[in-house]
Amino acid sequence: MLGAILQIPGVPGGPEVLIILVIIVFLFGANKIPELAGALGEARGEFEQGRSEVENELEEMQDVAQGNTDPSGGTNAANDASSGGDTVDHNPPEVNEKNTEVESN
Repeated sequence: MLGAILQIPGVPGGPEVLIILVIIVFLFGANKIPELAGALGEARGEFEQGRSEVENELEEMQDVAQGNTDPSGGTNAANDASSGGDTVDHNPPEVNEKNTEVESN
């Protein structure tokens, strides 16, 4: 009964995993497997770090949008706006550059 509970449809079992591991050893060689595992671990660490940075930025954006805190860590954004403080536009309009080269004959 316990064996039937542990079997999840669509997930490879013991023999399938063993075959996959043998194929990986044939493709990359036994010496390359630790290097591949290390690279995979580094990539996962970088992914987790990037994900946490994005989550922090999203939380800060939500706090600023709700008027709770200033992203610089100081005062309330609503108080700055009501006190007549200068506002900074973080999304400036696009600048169209003109060609300033002078052609000489």
